[in-house]
Amino acid sequence: MVRIPTGDKGIMMKNMAVQVLDETVNFVGESPLWHPQRNTLYWLDFPNNILFSYQNGHAKKVKLKVMVTALGWIDHAHLLMATSEGLFKYHIDSQVMTLIVNIEDQLTTNRSNDGRADPWGGFWVGTMNVDAKAKCGAFYRWHNGQLRKLISELSIPNGMCFDKARAVGYFADSLEQKLYVVKLDVDTGWPTSAPTIFYDFSELAVSPDGAVVDVHGNIWIALWDGGEVMCISPQGKHLHSVDTDTPRPTCPAFGGSDATTLFVTSAACELDKTPVKTVQHGTTLFYPSCCSGVFEPAVTV
Repeated sequence: MVRIPTGDKGIMMKNMAVQVLDETVNFVGESPLWHPQRNTLYWLDFPNNILFSYQNGHAKKVKLKVMVTALGWIDHAHLLMATSEGLFKYHIDSQVMTLIVNIEDQLTTNRSNDGRADPWGGFWVGTMNVDAKAKCGAFYRWHNGQLRKLISELSIPNGMCFDKARAVGYFADSLEQKLYVVKLDVDTGWPTSAPTIFYDFSELAVSPDGAVVDVHGNIWIALWDGGEVMCISPQGKHLHSVDTDTPRPTCPAFGGSDATTLFVTSAACELDKTPVKTVQHGTTLFYPSCCSGVFEPAVTV
């Protein structure tokens, strides 16, 4: 279902039934990535060190040697992987990982979390405490051979996504239940302002998780414990919500031949006693012909 808000409440407007792409149960499915050159969807079950791929109706999985929490694509042959040690270049066919840059590799109490490519060829990655202690994390950006720490004292950094036309970036702190916006340099993508609160979820029993931006600049953000992907306009208005029929969607991604399919990963963790509706917790979902999305840009290495 798609729920269109009227005032403070949503009403059912039309059917957009969730479909299951892959029935494999992910403890925490994350970082769905459509590779436009390979016409393949990749995603992670990061606590189990598994990389999944899906192409032409067939899913494959690769057991990774380290925990990878976020993905980008570099070229036809390579993915970018974010780990607790740093960013790596991953050869898809040979499965060889080559270090690009270390990030907090000496800080054993922290690990990597969400990450995403930006439209300028950079890659943003968040770090957090392994026990999710507050204000121990940060956001970093890798761009043109340079690594910078951008934002400090974050708890669970998530949801980074970008609107190049408006030269802004968004990110969430899941523990703080807030979505932030930051102005970016139109030529380089480096931040030009301090973050400000864009949308506050603190009155809801949800945590903002992964997010993407569509062709109109709307933000599509997964709500952990909310059972939906919410669509928010560039002006901060709740436009509608897409039900996932499972409580813990983690991250959306646009893909398919024309970037109109919305893929959504989900998590099964701590849901052993939660009844299943129509969708098994932790499966990978999709909504065909959802809206006009944007392909993920390549990372320049």
